[in-house]
Amino acid sequence: MHNSKVTKKHLLASLLMTCSIVATGVVEAKTYNIGTDATFPPFEYMENNKPAGFDIDILSKILEQSGDEANFIDTRFSNLISGLRANKFDILISGLYITPERLKIVDMVPYYKTTESVLVAKDSAYQPKGKMDLCGKTVASIKGSKFPEQLAKISTETCVPAGKPAISVREFTTSAEGIQAVLAKAVDAHYDDTSVAQSLAEKLHGRVVISSTDSFFPILGGIAVRKGDTAMLEKLTKGLEAIKSSGVYEQLVQKYRLQAPTAEDITNYMPK
Repeated sequence: MHNSKVTKKHLLASLLMTCSIVATGVVEAKTYNIGTDATFPPFEYMENNKPAGFDIDILSKILEQSGDEANFIDTRFSNLISGLRANKFDILISGLYITPERLKIVDMVPYYKTTESVLVAKDSAYQPKGKMDLCGKTVASIKGSKFPEQLAKISTETCVPAGKPAISVREFTTSAEGIQAVLAKAVDAHYDDTSVAQSLAEKLHGRVVISSTDSFFPILGGIAVRKGDTAMLEKLTKGLEAIKSSGVYEQLVQKYRLQAPTAEDITNYMPK
C-alpha cells in the first residue's frame, strides 16, 4: 500500500511538471552541429585548440537568444554544403557567399557584406590594382569557394575581349596554402575575401600586401540551413534581429572590422 502511494505521488509530480512546462512554454535547450572551416580568419580560426572568430561569436550569440548552443565542427570548405545536405551539420557558417546556385540547394540568412582583394608578395614587382591586371597571370584561390568562378568570369568578360590571355587559376584547400604558394613564387597572386586578405597580411607582418584598389564583386555572406528548413531559418533570423537590436551585432562587426549590410544592400545583392 505504501509503495502504491509513493508511485501515485511520483506520477502526480511528473504530471504537474509536464503541465507546467507546457503552460510556461519552456522548451528544452538544444545543441546544434555547426559546420565551419576554421582556416578563414577573421571569420573562423583555431585559438587555443578551439574555434574562434566573427562567425563563431555571432552564431553563438544568435543561438543564445533561443537558449540553444553551438557545437562547431571544423571541416574543409569544399565539404560544407555536402555535409549539411547529408545531415552531418544542422547549420553552416563559414564566410559563405550567397549565390543563386547555392540558394537552389540551401536556404541562407544574410549577415555581412564583402568584396574581394588580391594579395602579392611585398617585394614583388607585380602589384595588380584591378581585374585587367590579373590577365595572363597565375592566381591562387580556395577550392570549393566562389573565387575560382569569379576569376574565370574576369577571364571571359574582361581579359579575352581585350585581347589578353586568360587567368590561370590554381585552387588550394585553404587560404594559408594559397599564400604559401605566393611566397614560394609558385603563383603570382592570391585572390580572397577582403577581410581574410587583411587578416593574412597582418599575420605575416607585411610579407604579403593587398595590392588591389578596385572593387571586384560586392556580395552578401550568409548562414546556411537545409533547403526548406523553415523552423531553423526563422530561429536564426529572429536571433540575428535580437542581437542587432541589443547592439551585440554591431559590437562584433566593429571588433572584427567587417561590414554590416544595409537594407539597400540586401535588396541589391540578395539573389532573386
